[in-house]
Amino acid sequence: MADGITMRLQRMTLESLMTEVLDAGFVLERLVEPRAVETLRATDPERYARLTERPSFVALRLRRP
Repeated sequence: MADGITMRLQRMTLESLMTEVLDAGFVLERLVEPRAVETLRATDPERYARLTERPSFVALRLRRP
């Protein structure tokens, strides 16, 4: 917990995540998979390649209809 914000880590397929969110009545406004920054390629090429091929985070903007 940092600055009063708790983040929960849960691994699941994108399909499972979206099914749960949509079944709960939310509407998806935006889905973003943050990408590795280009400067990482020079400092840690293996990590850059891994994060580019398999993004490790997804951010959703949801709303209730």
